[in-house]
Amino acid sequence: MRFHNVVVPILVLCGSALVAGCADDPEAPDPPRNGTISALVIDEGLNQPVEDVTITITPGNIVMKTDSNGLAVFEVPPGAYFVDASVCCAGPGGIEYHLSVTVSEGETTRVKMQACLICL
Repeated sequence: MRFHNVVVPILVLCGSALVAGCADDPEAPDPPRNGTISALVIDEGLNQPVEDVTITITPGNIVMKTDSNGLAVFEVPPGAYFVDASVCCAGPGGIEYHLSVTVSEGETTRVKMQACLICL
């Protein structure tokens, strides 16, 4: 019996400590919500999206290819970023994009880049 009397108070104290530690702090700020970078690559002459273009977001070096709609969508914390892409276009070489964007909490920042479906 004596052992039982010792264990019960310890469990109650531990339970109380856990409940107090888990209580929400009403003065603690909410963590910032992420924002979104939506990168669209399109051939404006043909009015068609360009698929499989590699888009890189820095800092973070987040890499994604555009989908069949010419889109690559990134969820990132609020802050300043660069959107980098190398796209094909008629003529010598292609176009190198290095675009500065600012992402706000809960908002979508849209970036549109011109490319060509037919490269010469």
